[in-house]
Amino acid sequence: MEPPDFLKKIVDFSRLMEGENRDNYDASDIAHWRAVYTDLIRFKEQLLGQTREHVQEVPDTQKELVGVDIPFLEAEMERLRKGLAFWESAQAKG
Repeated sequence: MEPPDFLKKIVDFSRLMEGENRDNYDASDIAHWRAVYTDLIRFKEQLLGQTREHVQEVPDTQKELVGVDIPFLEAEMERLRKGLAFWESAQAKG
């Protein structure tokens, strides 16, 4: 059985966001994608912080959250930071 599309996207840490084009863009695209990546990074940082706090408050969740959720969120943060770095460098070039 083939995994659903959303699962494929979840584990593809090199994927671009829908509608994102890094080969052909202008100043408005740069501003848009910088804002999107900045917002998502902020959101995921909050989620990661809340997850770590939850582990402290409910130690029985540690195996699941520390073993699965936190590493996933950290990998996703890395993907988002790389995306933001791309758009910041595109702005610096432009």
